[in-house]
Amino acid sequence: MKTLRSILIFSFLAFGLFLSDVSVFSASATTGYLRIIAEDAPFYSDSGGNELLFYLPYTYYVKALDKGTYFTHVEISPLSGAAIDGYVPTEKLFDDGLTVTSPYPNLEITTVNATAFYRTKNPSEVLQYVFPNRNLTYYGKYESETGNALFFVGYNNRLGYVKEEDVMPFTIDNHPNPLTFLPPDPEPVDSAPKEEVSTTENVNVYRIIIIASLAFAGIIALFIAFRKKPQPHAAVSYYDENDYE
Repeated sequence: MKTLRSILIFSFLAFGLFLSDVSVFSASATTGYLRIIAEDAPFYSDSGGNELLFYLPYTYYVKALDKGTYFTHVEISPLSGAAIDGYVPTEKLFDDGLTVTSPYPNLEITTVNATAFYRTKNPSEVLQYVFPNRNLTYYGKYESETGNALFFVGYNNRLGYVKEEDVMPFTIDNHPNPLTFLPPDPEPVDSAPKEEVSTTENVNVYRIIIIASLAFAGIIALFIAFRKKPQPHAAVSYYDENDYE
């Protein structure tokens, strides 16, 4: 009896541990690539969203390592640079279920003059100086409250910031995958031509009715005119005084 009780207790404990493992696995399982669906999707270095590094490129993808309720732990890896991990608000990401190739922009930006390479987005501590015509791996953009823009880049196995004014102008096109996270554009309703056609048809109908009425009235008038016979003239007697002579 004691042996049976021990077996049952062990079975319940084992089943509980199995369920616990399943729930933990589901919470921490990787979810593949998630799409960046906001132009202001921030990339933080900490899980609490306190240390903003830069803003991610709109319509591209990040690799989800651990999807949470508020923040998702992600990894980004440009082809020309080192992979880095950080945290992104979950609401700024979307699982579109599409096949993803080249998830992150493979973009190198070029310096136009000798520029400082800063350690942080507060351009005070200089890591090194970079000569003109040097290629930097692009990760994202940061814009301060005063409107000064910096780019978070990789150079010479280091990560840091350069000022926008010190690199050649460039653009980033949307990722080639369809933008399935956007609602489809409503089909245009071309009602004006239909109203014109309807109005024209009504005018034509009124014209036909008026012409037909006038024609019918004319026919009736002709019919009445031909049916009316002239009245015979009444005999007129003349008095002749010779008749009594």
